[in-house]
Amino acid sequence: MADFEDRYIVTVDGKEFDISLKRQGEEFLLKCDNIDYNAAASRLVAGKYLLKIGDSSSEVDIVRNGGSLKIFIEGKDMEARVEPYNLAQLREQAGSAPKGSEDKIIKAPMPGMALAVNVKPGDDVKKGTTLVIIEAMKMENLIKATHDGRVKDIFVAAGKAVDKNEKLLELE
Repeated sequence: MADFEDRYIVTVDGKEFDISLKRQGEEFLLKCDNIDYNAAASRLVAGKYLLKIGDSSSEVDIVRNGGSLKIFIEGKDMEARVEPYNLAQLREQAGSAPKGSEDKIIKAPMPGMALAVNVKPGDDVKKGTTLVIIEAMKMENLIKATHDGRVKDIFVAAGKAVDKNEKLLELE
């Protein structure tokens, strides 16, 4: 058994995974659910990576969205949060959810056209509520709330072009 160097709690769409990593040259030994995998990641262009785990390879789009990551892999959108294991344990013991000021600003994960803004300032929203719909490459992308909150401000309007990482709205 290898001595792992880094340990994280990774939350993907509400499900937690205990992940450990150890660098081995250009690759990593990754341990998830007590199973070891050989893994490698290489950057293709900004925000796009080639991820190899075991014998499987996939192109992955990753965009930081406040304190979380928006991940697009194999035709699926996912929301992920990566926290160092020790910090996650401290938060759990203290009973505090991982939130920061960066979670309040929702940004466009890709350039496109805002088709619809489904909320207005003052609206209460639950985690997973569709806030904005952006059309990019003839596909509709649902931008959802990363946590429960209230819409404080909206920076985009339907019919407006948006750039990648442009502020769409702010939650409080």
